[in-house]
Amino acid sequence: MTHDFSLYFWGVRGSHPSPGAEFVQTGGNTSCVEMRVAGQSFVFDAGTGLVDYGRHLLAAGARRPILIMLSHYHHDHIQGLPHFDPLYTDDQQVFIVCPWNMYHDRVWDLLLHSSARTMLSERPRMLARRKTIQIEGGERLWWNADAAEPLVVSVDAAAAVPDGYIEIKTYRSMAHPRGGSMCYRVDHAGKSAVFATDTESYVGADQGLARFAQGTDLIIHDAHFTPEEYSNPRACKQGWGHSTWEMAVDLARMANISKVALFHHDPGHADALINAIEQAAQAQFPGAFAAREGDEVLL
Repeated sequence: MTHDFSLYFWGVRGSHPSPGAEFVQTGGNTSCVEMRVAGQSFVFDAGTGLVDYGRHLLAAGARRPILIMLSHYHHDHIQGLPHFDPLYTDDQQVFIVCPWNMYHDRVWDLLLHSSARTMLSERPRMLARRKTIQIEGGERLWWNADAAEPLVVSVDAAAAVPDGYIEIKTYRSMAHPRGGSMCYRVDHAGKSAVFATDTESYVGADQGLARFAQGTDLIIHDAHFTPEEYSNPRACKQGWGHSTWEMAVDLARMANISKVALFHHDPGHADALINAIEQAAQAQFPGAFAAREGDEVLL
């Protein structure tokens, strides 16, 4: 295995896709981020960005097992699954890790029954072997697509990571409506990154998330609203389960994180506004940047 560690943004929007020329620079697809670590690849969330990720995998010709980790079940984080081409490919195995949630306890049932004529039921039958694993937060996931058992889930905090596996730690933030959102952390060869979308900061930041992300090289953090939108007395967004760029920067500073990718952009925020948000964030925290579809970040 090599010791590479990079991230690729397949989708960076929240709520719904954003078509149109004024969104091209940032990208219009919803949440999907790939991590490439030591020869392994896996993605967080299954928004519409997952569609192009699936095409990329098939074009590469590989048939290794695929790992998708969901933050939660809101539609912008699962709407790419019915259009994920590897699901309709034989000799393919797909693992989906998803948070246990009293409202939605089976991701496939949710997709099948979300509407009377869901796209998933109109497609030909899925040929891939699928395994869904529910977690509650605090578990350690060990992933090696080349192993006989690609995914191992451990709740033993002291257990050693098996040789050849990549470890993914989990933390459930409850700062999002209807069950919270799962956050994920990956550490490898002295580098580390956290995926933390759909989380709303508290006064003094989310202490649990700060501890979870402490000292990482990069955090991908929800920054859906501008500070003005969040605190607008006539249309306040407090309690909606999303943060501002200021909250993301505060968390990064508190947790001693080197870089913060502002993520889950409001679908109405055009490129000009995203650029202005990025400039304002960088003025306070030079390591801040706006996540843009198609960008690759090397750690």
